[in-house]
Amino acid sequence: MDIVPKFSDVKHLSDLAKVFALPMLAVAYILQTGVVLDFDGYFSFGINNELSENQALARFFIIVILKAIWVSFFGALAYSLIAFVHIMGSEIVVPLCASIFFVFALIGFFDIPIPQEVPKIEKFWSYCFLVWGFFLLNVKDQLDMNINGKAS
Repeated sequence: MDIVPKFSDVKHLSDLAKVFALPMLAVAYILQTGVVLDFDGYFSFGINNELSENQALARFFIIVILKAIWVSFFGALAYSLIAFVHIMGSEIVVPLCASIFFVFALIGFFDIPIPQEVPKIEKFWSYCFLVWGFFLLNVKDQLDMNINGKAS
């Protein structure tokens, strides 16, 4: 299994989910948290008006790259955990997780009201959850091949 599929491997629209799963997760995280690195008020690294254009651009790239690495690590870790549980015998976990992602996507798409106590959730998370749901359903056959040695 390739960790990062190539665009030339995309033959169907469903294969796009494999390509965009981690990048969309990174974009959703950056949209939600902003273009700043902040550690509980102790450390803050962001872009301000006092920086030159080159400094601001360099900080932007540094922040985006570090946040993308950070969230992609946890996305890959979550996928690995789901795949591990699936391979170890609970074949319902992938469709269940995909269904949960679809539920969150639909909640966002249809603007279902959420309690005021819940912080504002960026709309892009809905698209991210939709892609992750399709991603999990698409890799289920590949995981089943790891279990059975053939597609089910």
